[in-house]
Amino acid sequence: MIRGNGKRLKGLLVVWHGVVWAIWRVRNDVIFNSKVPVIEEAFQGIISLSWKWLREKKKKKKKGAVTQSSNPRLVTWARPMEGTICLNVDGNLLGSLNYLGYGGLLRNHNGEFILGFYGTTSLKSILFAEIMVVLHGLTICWENGYRKINCLSNSLQLVNLIRSGVSLHHRFANEILSIRRLITRDWEVVLSHTLREGNSCADVLAKMGVVANTPFGYYFNASKNFG
Repeated sequence: MIRGNGKRLKGLLVVWHGVVWAIWRVRNDVIFNSKVPVIEEAFQGIISLSWKWLREKKKKKKKGAVTQSSNPRLVTWARPMEGTICLNVDGNLLGSLNYLGYGGLLRNHNGEFILGFYGTTSLKSILFAEIMVVLHGLTICWENGYRKINCLSNSLQLVNLIRSGVSLHHRFANEILSIRRLITRDWEVVLSHTLREGNSCADVLAKMGVVANTPFGYYFNASKNFG
């Protein structure tokens, strides 16, 4: 039985087919042409044929990769319905500093910036950062009087944990329970997963949180800081 990684196995199969084909050709020359077989010629034929097959296979693979990459998927920010606030959140780990930060921002249905916030977490866990940014973001939305929220995170694990809930023995049970209680208040909150490419602004703020190195959810208003 042949064992090994996929690339090695495919290469061995190509060589095996080359051996079978070379033996078949030598056999036909002996039977139909009365030719005396020469081992060196058969061996060189196996090498040459295997090399040609592998080269053609590699060309087809590259051609397929180019064709696939020529049809990229366009990912953009998801515009909410009129009257709904879009809350994009993200957590970030900066390996060089070994710090975890979080960040988020609020925009209206026209994509106009309302406010942003960022900070660092007390625990070195990217999941904890993703959880805390949702908790901070929803709290800020509630305190500012926004009652229709579309919260977007690129952490599918986080979205599933909040939607389905966790046991009391989960490491972050208190924080997730706080989010679930917050969502059940008298307002409309939709928590959805988004791709990282559509969450780039929140990612920038999360990096700012790492650099700021402050545990508080400091947030800024566009009219005060950019006006």
